[in-house]
Amino acid sequence: MDITVFCLAWISVVLFILMVVYRFVKFNSMPLHLRWELYPLPLEPKHHYGGSFMEELDYVRKPRHHERIGGILDMASEVFYLKKVKEYNRFGMWPFSFSMHWGIYLLFLWLILLVVEGLFNWHAIAPLTNVCGAAAFILGAFGSLFLILKRAGNEELASYTAPVDYFNLLLLLAVFGTGLVAWFTVPSYFDVARNYVAGVIRFQPVSAPFIVLLNFLLFELFLVYMPFSKLFHYVAKYFTFDKVFWDDILNVKGSWVDKRVASQLSYKLTWSAPHVVPNKTWAEEVEFVDGRDIAQ
Repeated sequence: MDITVFCLAWISVVLFILMVVYRFVKFNSMPLHLRWELYPLPLEPKHHYGGSFMEELDYVRKPRHHERIGGILDMASEVFYLKKVKEYNRFGMWPFSFSMHWGIYLLFLWLILLVVEGLFNWHAIAPLTNVCGAAAFILGAFGSLFLILKRAGNEELASYTAPVDYFNLLLLLAVFGTGLVAWFTVPSYFDVARNYVAGVIRFQPVSAPFIVLLNFLLFELFLVYMPFSKLFHYVAKYFTFDKVFWDDILNVKGSWVDKRVASQLSYKLTWSAPHVVPNKTWAEEVEFVDGRDIAQ
């Protein structure tokens, strides 16, 4: 099992990076999304009182000014504080979701610190590394477990919780849970983990107790699985904010937006329904109602 976990460590990291890059590029090249344009936008200099650039005379002819720091802070409040979950989720999920998300963040930080220690022998950061690992296991296990119980114990939540949602939470619980068990049962667990990661970096596999190997094996499988699952929303969230919530670029004649819309209107419908005519472009489709050409 030592060699299997060692080999999968490199394979999982390479696959993870490749799939994240691939899916990011794919998201970025997708057609324009229907924009929300719900003001005030955090990028808007007038957002503090609910205003927008459209208050100005001849705003179409004036240059746009976006305050990127406002957008970054707004996105950060969602990523690190789960602001919308806290404000709008009526099932009381925020404490558990917040705990699980921070468990994931700290787990990745813990592993990054372990890699830094292994590469540069910076043992001075070992106490910080250990705290990150312990906090990750505690917060992640607590959040994952109670999200499962919350969803299964509430009839309304359970009715629209898909099996894959339980699988994702159980996988996370397994990663954090085996970390907790290893921490409490293996003497000097964090030193064992440190030696394991250093061995992986140097291509020198080291032996470790079964529970430690199982913990890393589950994390490596999670790393491979994540880009293919709905857990990938951590990247999709950027596009949701920047291209759906906040995108308010004016569509003026001859602009890149105008050209992109014109290009997308030439896409052909590859599906059928009572209200559409198959194999026509989107531009042609709007000329028909119930199969009749309204231009005639």
